Amino acid sequence: MTNEDLSITLQVEQTPLKVYKAINDVSEWWTKIEGGAKNIGDTFTVRFGDVYITHQVEELVPYKRVVWQVKDSSVASWVNTRIQFDISVEGDLTVVQFTHKGMTPQAEDYEDCMKGWTKFINEGLVRLASVIPVTNEEILDRFKALAIEERWFDIQDDLFSTNVKSIDPAHSPYMGYAEGKAAVRKKGKDFVAKVEEFHGARTSEPVMGGNYIAVARDMDITAQGFGRIQINEVMLYEIKDGEIVSEQFFY
Repeated sequence: MTNEDLSITLQVEQTPLKVYKAINDVSEWWTKIEGGAKNIGDTFTVRFGDVYITHQVEELVPYKRVVWQVKDSSVASWVNTRIQFDISVEGDLTVVQFTHKGMTPQAEDYEDCMKGWTKFINEGLVRLASVIPVTNEEILDRFKALAIEERWFDIQDDLFSTNVKSIDPAHSPYMGYAEGKAAVRKKGKDFVAKVEEFHGARTSEPVMGGNYIAVARDMDITAQGFGRIQINEVMLYEIKDGEIVSEQFFY
């Protein structure tokens, strides 16, 4: 028998933003809680009949990680264990790595615990992530925070839909069309790989109109096969059902 912690790996088509928001809405996917679970330091208790488990929110990394520490429980094997959700992107999908640290096969209730977590995560959490509402303003706030730091690939990871489309002008000498999260990321990485020297860039503050985010961007670069070029563009991102479904470049 191993000492490995209980773990479950989940792949979903929802964005990390939706998954992270769903995880923190504990009452809607696990069971009704007493207390709060939205901020670091919050404590909450869940009850199943005579069984109770009290957690403290230990770590929140937006769209990346959620960690709870079990502070008290009527079940001895739960006390001082840690419940952790790690969120990442692989290909077109969002991956959730759930780990109940300290809950190992040696624990008397390990099998019941595994069955319970599997049900609540694969059914409750997956369902909630697929229907949880995300506003355009939430997307804009995250977009702005990442754009100001030039974290364009993080924008793709956190906000782009599985079937996102990336569209450049017809007959563009630089980039073309791509569809699907992995293909869109590859398109961007392939272009970045051609940059031999970066001379400077200017990015406007993102603005929203209806279901669109617009950004103006100027770049001065030396690129393999093109020499030194200046690209003056407007980038337009379409939002639908709480995700960015397309990016289009005008230059």
